[in-house]
Amino acid sequence: MRAAGTAVLAAALALAAPPARAQAPGGTWSRATLEPGVARLGERVIYRGAVLVPTGTAFRWMLPAGGGIFEWGAPRFRRAPVFAGSGNGGAFADTFEIEVPFQAFATGVLDVPGLGYQTRTARGPIVESRLPTVALAIEPVVPAEDSTADLRPLRGPFTAPWWERFPWGLAAGAALALAGLVALARRLRRRPRRAAPEPAGAGRDPALEALTALEALRGLRLPEHGRFGEHAFHLTRILRRFLEATEGAPRPGDTTPELLAHLDRLGPPDLERLAALLAAWDR
Repeated sequence: MRAAGTAVLAAALALAAPPARAQAPGGTWSRATLEPGVARLGERVIYRGAVLVPTGTAFRWMLPAGGGIFEWGAPRFRRAPVFAGSGNGGAFADTFEIEVPFQAFATGVLDVPGLGYQTRTARGPIVESRLPTVALAIEPVVPAEDSTADLRPLRGPFTAPWWERFPWGLAAGAALALAGLVALARRLRRRPRRAAPEPAGAGRDPALEALTALEALRGLRLPEHGRFGEHAFHLTRILRRFLEATEGAPRPGDTTPELLAHLDRLGPPDLERLAALLAAWDR
């Protein structure tokens, strides 16, 4: 029974098949073949096409679109001499060939549409043509007349593989958190300890105390580490304490304008320079 069904499909294929060669409106000759001509559902079939073009003609293939009952694979192109048996070798220069694997997902005798191509002569317009349509007979994987087919029963339930059940999102989040903690620990370890200058003790010379604080601040090397704001903060504190101790400012912690108002005994040049310096450090 199965052999008879195959013979019927092959006969139908022979009746429906177009000529091996066809002439397109653009003056080209083309042909298309399938291997095998009778296949099973989902079986790999090779589509081969060839186009004979006149001398001096530009040529370009139009790839098949996806979807439908045919699933096309990656094409292979080749440029060869005039194919044998064309009978037009003197007027034609080249044969452009294409080979594409595909699968059919419908049973019966199917019409495989010819692939499209474009040609253009030296001064003519672009002409679109197609290869001839080819018939393909598709048999079901299990023939309908096969009553002895024994299908395996379903087994389950099936568990997903471990890479689908593993919580990749939680693992990535934990790895990022651990990397952040390690980076923070290294940064804190490299960061030098913050040591502010000691306040001037009672009865000590304000000038000596200011020079000692400046020397301690210089040892911290804050500008070399890019900590300019902290460096300016300590400079402002040292200068303010020195001026409060020597110029008699009434309240420690005055703002810059209030401190300058209490230092009116300084000369205008010194007061202007001091105001500019304190304003720059405040910023």
